[in-house]
Amino acid sequence: MENTSTLPDCSNPVYTSCYCEENIYWLVKRFLTPSGDQQQWDVFAVFISNPARTVALWNQRVGSSRDTAIIWDYHVILALRERGQVHSPGRDIWIYDLDTCLPIPCHWSVYVGQTFPLGLDTLPQYQSRFRVIPGNVYLDNFASDRSHMLQVSQSNAAEETRYLSKPPSYPVICGPEARKHGTRHNLMTHFVSMAEDEQGFGTVMDFNNFTTWCSLSGPGY
Repeated sequence: MENTSTLPDCSNPVYTSCYCEENIYWLVKRFLTPSGDQQQWDVFAVFISNPARTVALWNQRVGSSRDTAIIWDYHVILALRERGQVHSPGRDIWIYDLDTCLPIPCHWSVYVGQTFPLGLDTLPQYQSRFRVIPGNVYLDNFASDRSHMLQVSQSNAAEETRYLSKPPSYPVICGPEARKHGTRHNLMTHFVSMAEDEQGFGTVMDFNNFTTWCSLSGPGY
């Protein structure tokens, strides 16, 4: 297992609570910025959700305790894989979850075991699916105008629009390919959605396939 001191540093990340997709976007960008590290690692954004958008994750910082599951509509993490031959020994995957109580980074086996402790015994409506997206694909194609965080409410007989959680202070994100196609918001349709169709980016996996992908160092990528 890799010594964590040799892994890319994630100290002082760009972070806004409840905007995990943007937090991970900036971390992917940071890790893919030309440097010595870029030559050593493959970087992936991993969206976690299900058709009902009710996934149970343990060891989340917003939880009342580490033994309490948090039900997210979706969550996003970064997976880092050492480059080399597929199935080569020691080609481990490390997880960066900016909302976990676990160490950052965390070896995938520890992360999966403690974030999804019930595995397939989790109630069906809370079981996770995983959309694994190569980092460069994520940076190029992701777009969010943050409209999914807007809530319309009535105030003094007038409609009032407010954010469910305070948005980041920087401008909205629109990757170069998304911008080229005039796309302003594809977060839900192309990333959070777990439909196995040609619309979304990356590869959708169930729990077993995701753990296999991690343990076998991701054949096909």
